[in-house]
Amino acid sequence: MGIQTASATFTRFFVPDPTTEDFWSFVEEKLEAGCFREPDDIQEQTVGFASWEDFFESSFPYGSYHKGEYVAFQFRCDQRKVPAIIVKKYIRDAVQKFRKENNDKWPSRQERQEIQEEVQNWLLNRSLPQPSTCEVVWNPAGKWMFLGTTSTKMMDAFLEHFEKHFNIYPVPLYHVHWALNLIPLNERQKDILSALVPLQSPQAMEDGRFLGYEFLTWLWYFIENSEGRIRISSVSGEKEAEIHLGERVVLTLPGEGKEKVVCTTQANSLHEARTALRQGKLVQEIQIFMMIGEDEYLLTLDSALWAVKGLKTPKQLKDYDEEDQDSLFLEKMYFLEDATSALNALYAKFLLERLSPAWESDSLPQLKDWMQGNGGEPPQQGKEILDHESADDPAPF
Repeated sequence: MGIQTASATFTRFFVPDPTTEDFWSFVEEKLEAGCFREPDDIQEQTVGFASWEDFFESSFPYGSYHKGEYVAFQFRCDQRKVPAIIVKKYIRDAVQKFRKENNDKWPSRQERQEIQEEVQNWLLNRSLPQPSTCEVVWNPAGKWMFLGTTSTKMMDAFLEHFEKHFNIYPVPLYHVHWALNLIPLNERQKDILSALVPLQSPQAMEDGRFLGYEFLTWLWYFIENSEGRIRISSVSGEKEAEIHLGERVVLTLPGEGKEKVVCTTQANSLHEARTALRQGKLVQEIQIFMMIGEDEYLLTLDSALWAVKGLKTPKQLKDYDEEDQDSLFLEKMYFLEDATSALNALYAKFLLERLSPAWESDSLPQLKDWMQGNGGEPPQQGKEILDHESADDPAPF
């Protein structure tokens, strides 16, 4: 887990420009204001910003958060936990003590509440806080942020703390937000996309997950029918990327999700996965291998299109200059930017087809034929999904 690990996992966010004339002074001020501070004896949870190099260090001397064009730091969350069974045992003992001291009288509701609070505070005071952290990388020029976790609880704690101190509200880059914020779409395409997925809905991620199913299924189709080659614009210029199928594919019928086909065999032996395609199932999770120039990458995407999981980048050499300790970090960012640039290019190519008037007449029939192996009628199990059409919007699979 994390961003700097050999197998990086992170979630992605779009970050609007802050209202400030001096960005780096603004960042330093906000990080120091929200830095981690040691908790009180009975405080259940304490959160704050910490140094990228050492999460036990909550100061940022010499602008240590400033690494090239990136802002890099950690978010620390310390939590005191007392097992519920222990709390129950001590409350029981405290109630028995109360009855002995009060002629076998049971405590009133208010008295019992006071007993519970006293016991809870007493136990918390004797427990040690358990620290957990996640890495944060923010590229203000690119308007994106990587958060080195997929834990909803950790993400919620970070966003609440970050928004409180920075007064900036990151947007999670799942399927539709990824498209609207990082992919160059014209106004017509944006209107179609917004009509397909109600962004104001609290269930927007689930409502639009069909885009993820479609993209991942299209990605497999693209790999097999276009040799997986695509031009990308990366931090180091124009490059060609080669995309190949990895060794894990998970398929399911959208809307149900109960029955899954998990295939972990070699890419050329995905017999069960191909059978699932013919039955109308779509790709829920896929591992892909990428060659960008001479660099190799391996990663996994799921249908939310939010998290990048298990991203293996080229091995980094340790013979860096001790006076330039940020060199390893910057090299890692170079790799991550190349990998995400390739993902952006692939998603943009898919959306160009998906939001085109030719989707129903050209692209969709070809995809259906490929799913069937040798063409033919849509599978009965997935017929409702395949045949759903709208007069205004491109039809989904």
